[in-house]
Amino acid sequence: MIEPGGLMEPEHRNSRMENVVAGLFFLLLMLAPIYLIQFEYDLYTATHGEARSGAAGAGLALAIIFRTVSRTVLRTIIRTSARAGMRATMKGAMRTAARTAVRGGSAGLAKRLATPKRSDSIRRDNLKSMMFASALLYVSWIIVVSLGQPYASLMTKEDTLAHEASLASAEAEELAGLQELGEASYRAQQLVKGLEREYREQRRELKMSRDAGDREVIEDEMRRIELEMSAAQVRLNQALRASGNYIFDPSDSDGLSFSDPPDWMVNFNEFMSTYAPYPGQTATGSMVIWLGGVVMVLPLWLMFFVQVTAAQQAGLVLRHETGADGGVIQLYFAGAFSFMPLTSDVIVEEATTAQRGRIALLGVVAPMVVSVMFWLGWKVTGEPILVFLADAFLIYPMVQIFPLTPLEGIFVWRWNRLLWLVLFIFIMFSFMVPGSEALRSVI
Repeated sequence: MIEPGGLMEPEHRNSRMENVVAGLFFLLLMLAPIYLIQFEYDLYTATHGEARSGAAGAGLALAIIFRTVSRTVLRTIIRTSARAGMRATMKGAMRTAARTAVRGGSAGLAKRLATPKRSDSIRRDNLKSMMFASALLYVSWIIVVSLGQPYASLMTKEDTLAHEASLASAEAEELAGLQELGEASYRAQQLVKGLEREYREQRRELKMSRDAGDREVIEDEMRRIELEMSAAQVRLNQALRASGNYIFDPSDSDGLSFSDPPDWMVNFNEFMSTYAPYPGQTATGSMVIWLGGVVMVLPLWLMFFVQVTAAQQAGLVLRHETGADGGVIQLYFAGAFSFMPLTSDVIVEEATTAQRGRIALLGVVAPMVVSVMFWLGWKVTGEPILVFLADAFLIYPMVQIFPLTPLEGIFVWRWNRLLWLVLFIFIMFSFMVPGSEALRSVI
């Protein structure tokens, strides 16, 4: 419902607390990781090469995943903010005329709203909006995949497994080489310690000796040991630099190795591993482009039908709006080779916070459930088209779950924050772990 004075609908305005939380979320979790992780990653790899094992490898992998999510969320914020700014500009220009029209014909407007024709008009408008949004998303997909070639650098399952085997072999060679360097450091360290013990013994003899001749011999021996200690210390410093301060005692039977992860973790990783569908250069006539664009539109229609059905059952009116501003922003980012569906708004008239939250929840959960079903189907059959479908239906909840106006996540957040948090964690886990590299590449 429009508030007096022509202000925006309450459901489309963030509270002060939500703005503060969004601002901190943006600064601390979005911008900082992008720049900090990228800088540290470039610095580390330039000095040491890519970390592939141990805590460094696991931490680096997690950092890269978090950087991907940060970039995705940042683009979402930019798109929603740009759309809000464009809409505010257009609404401000039309506000005076709209107020005059409302004041002059409020009685007639109330009568028209009460007639069945309004319901037919809303259905027609919703259908037009859906068709317009579908066309925008289809064109965006063609631009991103045909010109951006997001699948070009991806590997097939066989290449991925071969690459992982190569990395494991390289890691084993690195461990063997590091163990040799550690042994050299150990020998150099033992030599220094032996000379230090010998020097202390000579100094003790020097204190106990009363014969001038003996004292001269001991002093000469101490000077010799000092020279050898200096040379041994230099060799130890060189060995430590070469081994990265790693010292390995050859008598230690365990050697340099990492304990194997438990079987359940290995099985879990294998089960969650998802290989990109249709990797490599995408030809102009490929069905990944032309039929894939149709697939990418299907989740939009699923969300619409689920939400409009829920609204009707609750006796509410749902309006689907795809404006020119959404089209401009969608095509602008498509030109930057980024495909994320943010063209439309879903407005539920006169709904309570709980009603709007439930409708938003259904819109997010429906494509998520379908995505999981397609993914499980791929695990059983191995058909790449099922991974493609799973990715397509995962993009929508991944974008919509964020608590930003006018995304659906904001309405779930306002209704039930604990439920929003559980859903957010599940969707982000699905995006980061079982979601394929193809999904992150097109985003």
